[in-house]
Order: sequence, then structure tokens, then C-alpha cells
Amino acid sequence: TEFGVFDALFGVLVELGMLEEARQCFWKMKNFRVLPKVRSCNELLHKLSKSGQGKLSLSFFNEMVGAGLSPSVFTYNIVIDYLSKEGELETARSLFERMKQMGLKPDVVTYNSLIDGYGKVGLLIEAVIVFEEMKDAGCEPDVITFNSLINCFCKFERIPQAFWHLREMKERGLKPNVVTYSTMIDAFCKAGMMLEAIKFFVDMIRVGLQPNEFTYTSLIDANCKIGDLSEAYKLANEMLQAGLSLNIVTYTALLDGLCEDGRMKEAEELFRALLDDGVALNLQIYTSLIHGYTKAKMMEKAMDILEEMNKKNFKLDHTLYGTKIWGLCSQNKIEESEDVIREMKDRGLTANSYIYTSLMDAYFKVG
Repeated sequence: TEFGVFDALFGVLVELGMLEEARQCFWKMKNFRVLPKVRSCNELLHKLSKSGQGKLSLSFFNEMVGAGLSPSVFTYNIVIDYLSKEGELETARSLFERMKQMGLKPDVVTYNSLIDGYGKVGLLIEAVIVFEEMKDAGCEPDVITFNSLINCFCKFERIPQAFWHLREMKERGLKPNVVTYSTMIDAFCKAGMMLEAIKFFVDMIRVGLQPNEFTYTSLIDANCKIGDLSEAYKLANEMLQAGLSLNIVTYTALLDGLCEDGRMKEAEELFRALLDDGVALNLQIYTSLIHGYTKAKMMEKAMDILEEMNKKNFKLDHTLYGTKIWGLCSQNKIEESEDVIREMKDRGLTANSYIYTSLMDAYFKVG
């Protein structure tokens, strides 16, 4: 039959990832008053969403409904998940309500998408309301539900509420996973609650979970910030022994710690290791080095790094410009300092009192 041929063609196009052609096939089918199965349409929606074409998946959803197809729970889940991730929560919520009006029962995936969406933008009360609705509807929360709740409360520094959800999670017989532990450890580290962070880290290993890059990085960063570099290095070695590689955040934390402590020789060694590892350098790495060199009164090296940043088109901020001007002034290079102030103005930055004080000191020195 005509329907069978069209439906098979539509399915094959979707399977091959020819998504635009599949959409055109859908329009042609509509003209012939035949429509593909909802399952095939769901597959197209899913692929559009996953390939970063969420807006197209949304318009295809509307085309589906407009053509008279009845979306399934899976259809709604794809669209609600996309909208929630994009922060379009009012639309996501109204689709959620429409879904229920159509007699469809939202499942754990639907609720999780909304909870995560609300949580990420800090609408914590709304996230909890959806969570309560979920339980009232007889839908059992899973590990992902609790991880989303714990994550949003940790992200917005509400550790007691995160802890409360962790307790409820355990009471329901659900086992916290690596994500749960890592989220809590990171929150404790950021709040300076190192004893709690270590307690969770030890507990995590005790229950047989393997800490990941994120877990180690949180602990390394926190130890560097409190000046406990030996503990930070111990953790970095543990991380490497576990077969994990140091990432840009780990390197930045260690480098920052060494520079802050004035251990510039070790900072240089770490910087070389970082380059050998092929890690892409960021503004923070450079800023840490410059800060360290300036603190150690190694201005020539600080200026070399600033020059390298310039060549790589990094945009300097107030602090870095201030350091550059201070460095030039300390070498009595007043004209170059004035050039840098002009460059700052061209980039829309205004020189602050620190910069002008450096310049005035240099003028007085030169006399």
C-alpha cells in the first residue's frame, strides 16, 4: 500500500540520519493524507534534539499535532526535556499540563526533566513542587531525580536541603552513586567544610565507588585554596594512579596554589607538564603565573607571559593590565606604560587608581 511504502521510506531516512529529507517526506505524506507511525516520528524528534536541532524538533512536534497524530508519553518527554534544558520552563510546564489533559500519564523521565530544568536556573521551590506532584501521582523517584535535587540545592548553596534529600533518597532504598557523592563533596569543598568533604570521600570509597575527575578536582582545588599543597599533590597522584588524567581545572588549582605559595620553580615544572599533556591554556592559568611571578618580584618573567598572551589574542582584564603597567613602570619604561593605558582605553577599560599610582611613582623616580 501507499501508506506502507511512505512509512518505510520515512523510517529509513530517519535511521540513516537524513533528517531534513525525512521532514520533507512527512510533508509529502501529509499531502497524500497518509502519515507515518508515531514511533517513527518520535525517532525523528529524538534525533533532531540530540543533534542540536531542538528548535526543529519543536516545530516538527507542532506539525505532528497539527496533522492529527496523537503524541505518546515518549513524544512529550523528548520535547519537555529539550525545553527544560533550554530554560523554556513555562512552555515545558504547559506541555506537561496538556499531556495530562490528553489522558497521558507523565513518567519518571518527564518529572526528572522538569525538576532538573527548574533546579538549574535556581527555581528551587518549583523543582520541589514538581517533586511533590511526582510522589502524589504515584510515580517513584529514581537516583536521577534525587541527584537533580541534590545538585540544584548544592549549586545554590543550600547544603542542609541537599542533605535532607540525600537522607530521603537512602530511606527510599536508593543507593547514592558517584554523581551524588561528587556533588556533595564539591558543595562541602566550596563552603570550606573540609571535614565533611573528606568524610564523604572516605565513605564513597568504603561503599565501593570509584571517585571521578570531578570528585578529585573539587578536593584538590579546596586543598590548594587553604594552602595544603601536600594533600593536593597526594590527591593528584591518587587520581593518576586511578587511571584518570589531570584536566585544566586540576592543573589550574595546583598551579594557583604553587604560585600563591611562591614556589615558582615547581610552578614552572607543572606548567611544562601541562604543555606536554597538550592541555589548552586558559586565562586563569596565565593569570596564576603572572600573579606568582609578580609576587616573587620576577617581573621579566611576568612580562614574558603577558607578551605571550598578547600574541595568542587573550583579552587582558584590569588586574593583568595593572600588573603589566606596574612591571613597565618598575623598569622605568614610562612611554610603554602610557601606550598600554591607551590600549586599555581602546578596549573600553578605564585605568584605576592603582594604575595611575604606578605611573606617578615612575614619573617621580625618573624625575
